[in-house]
Amino acid sequence: MIRRIRSLLVWLVAADLAATLLFWGVTRLSDQTGKLSGGRGIIFYTDNAADASARIDKGVELLKAGRIDRILVVGGHRPQEGRLGSQEMALLTAKRSGQAAKVSADVESRDTISGLENLANTTSSSDSGRIVFISNCMHILRAKAIYASHPGNQAKALGACPNGGFNPLDIWRRAHYEAGAWTLFVMPESWRDAIIDRLRGDEGA
Repeated sequence: MIRRIRSLLVWLVAADLAATLLFWGVTRLSDQTGKLSGGRGIIFYTDNAADASARIDKGVELLKAGRIDRILVVGGHRPQEGRLGSQEMALLTAKRSGQAAKVSADVESRDTISGLENLANTTSSSDSGRIVFISNCMHILRAKAIYASHPGNQAKALGACPNGGFNPLDIWRRAHYEAGAWTLFVMPESWRDAIIDRLRGDEGA
């Protein structure tokens, strides 16, 4: 009996690692940096300092190269902490790029879903022709799905992933975080809002 349980655990771990590797490999296709030629770059807030810095650097690189026209940072509104994460990252982006006039922040969004809802409500297919999501490749795949789920005629969304990010443990953690985030996305809106209120703070607070 113990041997069977041990064998089952080994197979479960192997399947989990294989699924993680496959998911990571597929999401690498989300990086469309080579296709960029203008539009608005959307940097997603993260409370991981290294990841945030990489996203900012990618956005600055694209802005300076003329691959995007301007940058908007979304997410990170933490009412229970009195913080505006998007604004903090926008200030760093403006400083590193030296082009503060082209950098702004959505100070109302607290997560990917609310950030993209705000974005979809304020953009159209004529708005610079396209939107460029700047984030981890695994996150970009989900962001595109959320963005596409909104009705209307939004600008086309492309993706640009920061360089690096090949640490196996970080990849495993991010893949499982994304699994939870996808689950949250497909939940009924009332359930989802209740969970996000608990994790990120109530928007009405």
